[in-house]
Amino acid sequence: MKKTLAALLAASMALSLCACGGGSKPAETTAAAAESGATEAAGAAGAAESAGGRAKTVTLGMNTQISTLDPFNGASTGTIYLTEALHDALYSIPALGEELENEIGKSYEVSDDGKTLTVEIYDYVHDQAGNKIDAEDVAWSYNTYLATGNATQFAKYLDSAEATDATHVVFHMKEDKCKETSAVKSVLSGCVVYDKDAYSADSYATNPVGCGPYKVTEFVTGASVTIERDPNYWQTDESLLASAKKQNVEKCIFKIILEDAQLALALETGDVDAVNYVSADNLQFFMDDNGNALDGYTVQPFNSILCVNVSFNMFPDAGSKVANDKNLRLAIEWAIDKEGITNTIMGKTASVSYGFATPLYGDYNPEWEKEDNGYDIEKAKAYLAESDYVKNGSPTLVIMTESNEVKTKAAQMIQNYCKEIGINMEVKTADTALFDNYKYDFSEWDLKIDNNGNRVSLAALYSNFLSATHTSYNGVPTSFNGLPEGDLSKLCDVANNVDTNSQEAVDAVFDYYTENAILYGLWGPINYVAAKDGITGLKVQYLSYAQPWTFDFAPDYKGVAD
Repeated sequence: MKKTLAALLAASMALSLCACGGGSKPAETTAAAAESGATEAAGAAGAAESAGGRAKTVTLGMNTQISTLDPFNGASTGTIYLTEALHDALYSIPALGEELENEIGKSYEVSDDGKTLTVEIYDYVHDQAGNKIDAEDVAWSYNTYLATGNATQFAKYLDSAEATDATHVVFHMKEDKCKETSAVKSVLSGCVVYDKDAYSADSYATNPVGCGPYKVTEFVTGASVTIERDPNYWQTDESLLASAKKQNVEKCIFKIILEDAQLALALETGDVDAVNYVSADNLQFFMDDNGNALDGYTVQPFNSILCVNVSFNMFPDAGSKVANDKNLRLAIEWAIDKEGITNTIMGKTASVSYGFATPLYGDYNPEWEKEDNGYDIEKAKAYLAESDYVKNGSPTLVIMTESNEVKTKAAQMIQNYCKEIGINMEVKTADTALFDNYKYDFSEWDLKIDNNGNRVSLAALYSNFLSATHTSYNGVPTSFNGLPEGDLSKLCDVANNVDTNSQEAVDAVFDYYTENAILYGLWGPINYVAAKDGITGLKVQYLSYAQPWTFDFAPDYKGVAD
């Protein structure tokens, strides 16, 4: 018999009502109504598609907040979901290791000395308001983004951008940074382009005017974002369209549903057409044990380049209790059962991360799975005994994470593992907007759970994360976990240079951060995207974030908002 989440939730409600002395009839009625609603939604599919062969609407339930739609304000998860729909860059990278796809950029050339990168743009680009985009707008966009401090994808490589005529931009690199393995791709794909005279930091947070194929028509804080196809999108030559620029639907509604069970229930009961994520607990309602979608649904797993990880606060002057105590950090790493955390919280929806990496990367070394710091209570206790933790009064360490269900559970499990060996820990959570600020404030945490990934390679990921270019604390440049430039950043530079890159160089980075307990991977997500019948092809971008405007739809598809 097919299991339904609505029925299980209703049964739980019935038990609760019985325990309170009430009858179970209301809960049974609720379950029947929910099942009927799902049946009616499925049966209603069959309306004619909209003009132009596109679906009319698609509603995506998503489990992340959307705090801003302007990447210049910082690229949080919610921002990234909509960036390709609303904005165009010079180029894009569709997936890990793939070649650049043209967007506004027509061609590019790297100088022999690696110090400049020259780009020619198309001469017919305009934004959603009809403003013509030229090379000055491109140069302005890059220089403005650099000045915000949020251009973390390419700030370590680029010094400035300069328009030399209406269609050519010269990027002046820091020294010969074009020789770094990820530099050219990172610069060319790292910045959205705006009209310099129209840009407004305040209004663009919720109503940006970009160059992308869709424009915002409604932004309801904490609830939903609606985007609609721009019929005047500048790139009319389909042979030149990047894969993320398809306009397969007239309107996309992004409905924010943060709780995992409610997100799954929304798909089952027909409140949404698709969901960006199905948790391990809820996969059973859409997929059988053999990985086949149940009747009425399309389900597809996508491996992500992200690594969910623990990074230690390496900035001692901000009050970090772990920065100067390598043995304490090692004790924590050996106390954590990452396999237990991954299997308990994520189930089929993740694989264990060894090192600070996932096997998707071409420079991942399977030998790391034998060499990573594992789960060994006795070894953890031995490192703790060698540390200064007890001598310093056994202080309570702060582990901080974004306030979502999965990462909060992971932080709590780490807290419990550490308690077993005598380390006190407090879990601190923050919503997306606050977390994006707190993670660069090294006075707020000792350990941090976050995501990291790179579209090019692990060498690029390590080099970028450990660079002291992107952030600072009290005027002191630091890496993303507060580590000043030193031996590890030098190893990263060797691994990420085209002249010295090798597997041995990448292994040396792994060895250093593992032996010194600086970074610690937990899991690599396997993201299950699910949709109702009628959506025949699910598409995601490089982080495995769903892109519903590029989904494929059956001719008789009808969205819940049609």
